[in-house]
Amino acid sequence: MATILIIDDENYITRMLIRRLGRVGHTVETADNGQAGVEKALNLKPDLILLDMHMPVMDGYTAARTLRSKGYAGFICAFTASAMVEHTNKSLDAGCDAFISKPIENDFETKIEAILTKRELPKNK
Repeated sequence: MATILIIDDENYITRMLIRRLGRVGHTVETADNGQAGVEKALNLKPDLILLDMHMPVMDGYTAARTLRSKGYAGFICAFTASAMVEHTNKSLDAGCDAFISKPIENDFETKIEAILTKRELPKNK
């Protein structure tokens, strides 16, 4: 299966995602802020990054821009509770490929599989 890097400062969400993604066979790595996430992503080169946009040290918008400027070409999915259209557009402008809003819904694993198999997700969900 895939290697997925979760960059999120909410420990509860990270632990839940590790369990849910692990159950379907993915390897999950984590980082708790954007700066640590950028460093980990550049070394790990994961198949997918789930990137919270609001974190300490370095926010997700800056992390996405930094990753893209350093040549990371993998799939970055904004993963945040801010589901307003302007936040979605801001994350896409920063270099994210798609957007999944929190809270995590029952079809989360289906959305992840769609990303990993390169089926396009709606940019505003």
